[in-house]
Amino acid sequence: MTNCADILQQDDLLLRPLTQADLPTIARDLDDARVARWLAAVRQPFDAAAADEILAHSRDPGEMMRMIEQDGAVVGGLCIGAALWYWLTPDCWGQGLMQRALRMAIGARFCLPAPPMVATCHDDNTASQQLLTRLGFAACPNGRRIFFHATQRAEPCRDYVLAPEQWHLLNPRVMTVGHTTLRPALQKDAPALAHILPCPGTAPWPAHEMLNAFVETHRFRGPARGLFVVQDENRRSIGAVLVQSNRTSLRFLSDEEKARHCTNATKALEDGHFQ
Repeated sequence: MTNCADILQQDDLLLRPLTQADLPTIARDLDDARVARWLAAVRQPFDAAAADEILAHSRDPGEMMRMIEQDGAVVGGLCIGAALWYWLTPDCWGQGLMQRALRMAIGARFCLPAPPMVATCHDDNTASQQLLTRLGFAACPNGRRIFFHATQRAEPCRDYVLAPEQWHLLNPRVMTVGHTTLRPALQKDAPALAHILPCPGTAPWPAHEMLNAFVETHRFRGPARGLFVVQDENRRSIGAVLVQSNRTSLRFLSDEEKARHCTNATKALEDGHFQ
């Protein structure tokens, strides 16, 4: 997690590390019964000492903990580490802010090699259940009971899991430099790839009758691996890129397309952290 960017920003939303100055706001939010009700590990009452523990936790290199700001005002926080957990100031509920914040944070996490992400949700917390499902999390078949400090009893919960492969499938990594775009290859690209790739296949490219299996086997699953289609400004498929851990192979529809797009395609891969 130490390789994740400290600052993530999209339009009016900013994710940044915690500071000492954030502790009063954190204490206010996590002492609010509407928030504490859904956070099992947050002890109640939530006092200054508990806020100090949160700050210390945020400094753990294995945890990606960020405050969420909107237009300069702190509206909540999130943490991705051993588990995913988050909170939002009640006045900001229902505005889609947490979904936007989590998309930024999860995207940054899965830009790097990472294990599946797990979030645990109370059975009655329908808002979080819907949020996790929209993001691509899948509910585990069996529930479990977890002790909640707010109620002082074990409550029914369920784990939700998001694998990096699922995230990348739902959020394909599109990279654009100039008039050149790279996007993950899909099964529907097989006919176009048949025109681009050599026949009979020359390593590392497959014979055309094996294209469908090749697309699936080399489907983009995260950094340092994946099959991409190269497109021009008219969205024509004019090339293919195979990124492997020790080799990057490029193939273009013609020498003219190669001369025009090869430099941009290479730069897109470098900027996309695939090296």
